[in-house]
Amino acid sequence: MNDNTDKSIVGYTLFKPTGVRHEFPFVDLVKQQVIGTVLYKEKIYMTVVIDLKADTIQVQGDIAELRDLTISRDSYIDMFKGQAKFFIDNNISNPKKYYDELINNQST
Repeated sequence: MNDNTDKSIVGYTLFKPTGVRHEFPFVDLVKQQVIGTVLYKEKIYMTVVIDLKADTIQVQGDIAELRDLTISRDSYIDMFKGQAKFFIDNNISNPKKYYDELINNQST
């Protein structure tokens, strides 16, 4: 019999902001195109252009310099693709405004 199943493992995780941001500066609901960017210290390191109609993704730039601060390139691409589909499916043309309103509505 293994006594490890009765032991509780207690701990915590500390989340600290790295300064790496992602934004969606462009959403075209008609053409079903979304642009996502990865920024650090106001410099754009990677731009991902998602065209849901044509089912294409174009990537410009690289986040290799940020590897100790952020998720992988493929993870960003997957995230941007999922968010693009969400924005188009829900007719969200201004993601920043959408998320700001979502946060403000939770606070009230």
